Amino acid sequence: MRRMSKKVMGVVCMAMAIFSMTTCDVKVSAAGFYYPTSQPQKVESDTNTTTKDNTTTQGKTFITKEKTTTSSSSYLTSEQQSVLNKLDTDYSKVRWDVQYSPKGMDGIIISVSSYMEGKYPYLLVAFTNIYNQDVTVSAEGYAKGKSGQEVGDIFIYEEAIRPGNTVTKAIYCDSTPTGEIHWDTIETPKVYGTSTYWEGDWTFTTDADGYYKLDYSLKADDYMTPGYVTALLLDANGYIVDVAYDYNIDKGYSGYGSIDFYTKEFNSKVIDVAMFANPLKEK
Repeated sequence: MRRMSKKVMGVVCMAMAIFSMTTCDVKVSAAGFYYPTSQPQKVESDTNTTTKDNTTTQGKTFITKEKTTTSSSSYLTSEQQSVLNKLDTDYSKVRWDVQYSPKGMDGIIISVSSYMEGKYPYLLVAFTNIYNQDVTVSAEGYAKGKSGQEVGDIFIYEEAIRPGNTVTKAIYCDSTPTGEIHWDTIETPKVYGTSTYWEGDWTFTTDADGYYKLDYSLKADDYMTPGYVTALLLDANGYIVDVAYDYNIDKGYSGYGSIDFYTKEFNSKVIDVAMFANPLKEK
């Protein structure tokens, strides 16, 4: 069994400025969130860089472990990257091919990485909330191929993503994707639900027939419904080997389930697991 702490920081502010995001006629104010002071520039990286930070915020000290940033192309500001580096989640385990924010939404980080499921190409798209309050994300678009053609559709509606939390969506592509996504719409509509802090445990094993599976458990601070629980199998460099999920409707302070991968072998050796969920408080 491998223990992973999934409790994210409730405060991710970098300064005492007030940052507001407006989409359509919905306004979300995030008091205490950093205000970007520099324009994002593309940063190419083929090598691993390690950072270590101790941050004091509003009288609380967060000590973050050394984290390795392995993204290939980043369009983030230094302030955004600094916030991501301090998150106590599995986000930094993954080698993301591209990281950026939608225009006017500096507190929403979109991260994209490609992987193969057998002979079929996929993209994994992640949405990370670095505002200091819950945010709902609604987005629709498509993945582009080498000639700019549509190779895979994406639609996501995820309510009340907690500060510091990440939700993911896997996209099947009918030909090789470039990693670029055209967004028809991307919005932050009104938040009706409330998320909760959570922690997760997992055991990566095989079933009686030799197929790989992941048994997991979630524990939350509040009475919750787990919703989608997604597991990413990673190789030694953080590249995605496979992705699978479970939709869990258990209600309580804890939830349990299994995620099946329906295979007895992978193209790469699995070294680690990254787990993502966004449990909501039960009303």
